[in-house]
Amino acid sequence: MKLILFLCLFLFTTNCFGQYNNIYKESAWEDRDKWQQPERILEAIRVKEGTKVADIGCHQGYFTVKLAGKVGVTGKVYAVDIDSYQLDKLKENLRSRELLDKVEIIKGDYDDPKLPSLTLDAVVIIDSYHEMDENEKILQHIYHSLVPGGRLVLIEPIAPERESWSRDRQTGKHEIAIRYAREELIFAGFKILKEENPFINRMEEKGDKEWMIIAIRPE
Repeated sequence: MKLILFLCLFLFTTNCFGQYNNIYKESAWEDRDKWQQPERILEAIRVKEGTKVADIGCHQGYFTVKLAGKVGVTGKVYAVDIDSYQLDKLKENLRSRELLDKVEIIKGDYDDPKLPSLTLDAVVIIDSYHEMDENEKILQHIYHSLVPGGRLVLIEPIAPERESWSRDRQTGKHEIAIRYAREELIFAGFKILKEENPFINRMEEKGDKEWMIIAIRPE
C-alpha cells in the first residue's frame, strides 16, 4: 500500500511540476504561442529594426528568439540568465536558427544582470522577476542600462487566491502581485505608463493569471 501511495504521489508531482518547468523548453514553445500573446508583448516593447533590448531571465530563449528576429542588422538582443545550462541551450537554439550573431549572451549575477549603461531601448522580464531576491539592486541596474525614455516591460503571474498574501509567501510560490512590483518600480525611479491586470489568463495551463506593467525611465 505504501508503494502504491508513493507511486501515485510521484506521478502527481511529476505531472504538476513537470508541466511548470516544461513551458520554458523549446519543445513547448509552439504551444506557449497559443496563450503567451507574444505579439502583444513585442508591441509593448516597441521592438523594431535597430532596437537594443534585453531579455532578463531568458531561459532557453523563447522570447530572445522572437526579439532577435525583429531587431534587424543594426539592433541587438542581450539575453541574460544566471543558469549556465539554460544559456547553453539558448546558444543551441539561436545557432540552429542562424540568430546567434544578433544576440549577446550574458551570465548575470543574482544582483546584477551585467548590462551596458545607457544603451538599451527596452528591457523585458517574463516570469522571472519574482525569483529576484535582490530586486532593488536589479531594478537600479536596469534603470541605468536604459536610455532616457527606455521601456521596462514586466510580466508576472499570480493566482487569484494568493493576491492578498505577503510578498515573501507569493514569491515562495513563484509569483508576485502587481501591487508589489508597482511600488518597487516607482521606488527605483521608473514611471508607470500602463498596467494590464489580468494580461493573460493561464488558469487552464498553470492555475494563475499574468499581469503586465509597462514602465519607462523618465526623459
